[in-house]
Amino acid sequence: MKITYKYSSTKSFSIGFAVLICIGFLLTLARWYSVFNNDFVIINSEIHSHISNLSLSLIAYLGIGYSWLLLDVKFRFIEILGMAMIAGNFICETLMGFMNTPDIIDAIYGTMGIVVAFLFLAITKKYGLMPTNPEKL
Repeated sequence: MKITYKYSSTKSFSIGFAVLICIGFLLTLARWYSVFNNDFVIINSEIHSHISNLSLSLIAYLGIGYSWLLLDVKFRFIEILGMAMIAGNFICETLMGFMNTPDIIDAIYGTMGIVVAFLFLAITKKYGLMPTNPEKL
C-alpha cells in the first residue's frame, strides 16, 4: 500500500517543523542527560524537572498532526487528537499513580507542548500547504 500525500508544506513551514522537532528532541536529551549529571539544569530546576513532558508531547502531537495535514485528514480530527492527548496527560498524571508519580505540573507542561504544536499546525493549515502533483510522484 502506497501512501500518497495530497499536500506538501512550503519551505518555511518545513523548516519550522524541523526546528520544533529538534527543539523537542534537544530538550528531551537535556532532561535525560541530567539523570547522569545532577549539575546540568535547563533555565531552573523547576522547569528542568518537567521539561520532558512538554517536549515529548510536542514531538508526538506535532509529528502525527503534521503527517495528517499532509494526508488531508480533516483538521477537526487533529483537534480531537490534541484534546485526547491533553486528557490522557491529565489522567496519567493524576489518576494513574501506579504507573507514574502523580504530578499535575507535568500535565500542565504537557498541555503547553500540545498547545505550541497546535498553534503551528493551525498556522500551517492556513498558510503553509500547497497541493502536490500526483503525476510527479
